Amino acid sequence: MKSRAKKAASKKKTTPESTPVTPAGVAPAGTYEPTDEEIRIRAYFIAERRLQLSLQGDSDHDWLEAKRQLVEEASRAAS
Repeated sequence: MKSRAKKAASKKKTTPESTPVTPAGVAPAGTYEPTDEEIRIRAYFIAERRLQLSLQGDSDHDWLEAKRQLVEEASRAAS
């Protein structure tokens, strides 16, 4: 009988594994988070422009800039 009571009690307890965790860098609820595909397309055009104008930068910077632009545009549209 004790083992059944312990199992039932242990199922009711909230363990760190069962609690939802919000990782660092994840946008809070209500904030637009662009998809990887949207970012990829925008980053492509940023890279093309950067190369045509012989500007410094790399693909990582293009990705971050694309994400920043998409989030900013979405926040302006929501206002």
